[in-house]
Amino acid sequence: MLDKIKGLYHQLPKERLRFLRNIPNRMLYGKSYSKTMISYDNNIIKTNLFEILQYSKANTHHGRKYIPKKFNKNDVFGVLKDLPFVTSNDISENIDFYTSKEYSSLNSYQTSTGGTGRNPTPILLSNESYGIEWAHMHSIWGEANYRRKNCPKLTLRGTVIKNGKLFEYNPIYNEYVVNTYLMCANNIHIILDLIRKYNIRYIHGYPSLVKEFTSYLETIGESIILDAVFLGSEGISTADKSELANFFKAKIISWYGQTEKIILASDCLGHNKYKVFSSYGYPSVTDKDESGFGELIGTTFVNKALPLINYKTGDYARVEVEGNNIYLTDVQGRWGKDFIYVSLNKRVPTSSINLHSSIQKEILFYQIIQDKFGEVNIKILLKKDTKFTNERIIDMFKSDFKVKLADFTVSYEIVLNPESIVRSTRGKMIMLVQNLSL
Repeated sequence: MLDKIKGLYHQLPKERLRFLRNIPNRMLYGKSYSKTMISYDNNIIKTNLFEILQYSKANTHHGRKYIPKKFNKNDVFGVLKDLPFVTSNDISENIDFYTSKEYSSLNSYQTSTGGTGRNPTPILLSNESYGIEWAHMHSIWGEANYRRKNCPKLTLRGTVIKNGKLFEYNPIYNEYVVNTYLMCANNIHIILDLIRKYNIRYIHGYPSLVKEFTSYLETIGESIILDAVFLGSEGISTADKSELANFFKAKIISWYGQTEKIILASDCLGHNKYKVFSSYGYPSVTDKDESGFGELIGTTFVNKALPLINYKTGDYARVEVEGNNIYLTDVQGRWGKDFIYVSLNKRVPTSSINLHSSIQKEILFYQIIQDKFGEVNIKILLKKDTKFTNERIIDMFKSDFKVKLADFTVSYEIVLNPESIVRSTRGKMIMLVQNLSL
């Protein structure tokens, strides 16, 4: 069903596809959507860990090598403790070692991670994980009475729209997607008219872009009342959440997750205390300090195509148990306030300039360095076995970033040595090296 809808979506004018918003979620997102049993109860974690460990043992090279042949449900935490950690570099270098033998192009699809502070990594996602993901997301948004069919939303997520349009309707998600690269104080009244015309009561976007949108409204002396603002892909302080709640008179909902579908947790109260879905994945931390703060490790329950166990997310947090629930607090890491600046007043979040072309398979990492406003240098660390020439690599980067970095002067540098990539104090490769004095 999803493939057919995507085919129609790309071939026909969007206005002719408005009927798609009326398709029931169970049909649009597949059988896994309606079969998903959503839960925050940590009493089911032991069962879910047992099942994913057994599955990995039976279907992946990683599982066969490291997971013991015999163990029972009461042994799962001990088994997990003895397993090695898996990193994004491990996946980049040998994804087949972690992929389930039950999945192929017929029942899974390839994508890549990216965004602030993480190695862009090719990954495999099962088709059913799409429906499972959306069942959980709709559960989160449902805390503000959101229903896809009846609730159009405005989306501010670093999107570039063809033909230079300011916005475009997406009937599949019943949303009006704004070209945030064009959004400014001079055209904000057009977006405001759109909101009022369709009685839009929900905004979904990156926190930095929602705040930018708010600043433009303030510039022209306008305000709107919403039911909720949905914030993802970047961190945001509780003070900023409170400010947005007051401005829009709305509920502020945010969540923590990854493209790899390892952990999902929600904050529906605006206090940055994220409640973990035990139906989605299991979190823990390693290298903890005396306060319990450490690197966040996760094990997926939802993506059997790439059943990652003890995966190092590259983020840092505390994991706290209260009653039958698990919470993440003080989440830090790739959610850092990472932006590149055209000028002091115009910035672009790095989470909106991910690399998603086939070039992904030829590189290990790329790093953005900014020393001057409106200028960036991109270092590209190649895989040793790439067959592509340096010129082809750079041309593909230019093609991918041509629109999103149109306001910048961009230089590219091919590097072969990982030591050429600037690292954090913890030794991690970081996506953005921001040297501007701000």
